[in-house]
Amino acid sequence: MRDLTGKPAIPFRLRDSNGRIHLLEEYRGRWLMMVFHRHLG
Repeated sequence: MRDLTGKPAIPFRLRDSNGRIHLLEEYRGRWLMMVFHRHLG
């Protein structure tokens, strides 16, 4: 596994629980915590 510390993240977009799309680039220079969870059912 490569060490990617300090490397830029790959650009991506995610939809939040309200349907709004967020682009990673919108958060450049800011702290961002992302939580992924699996829906069951």
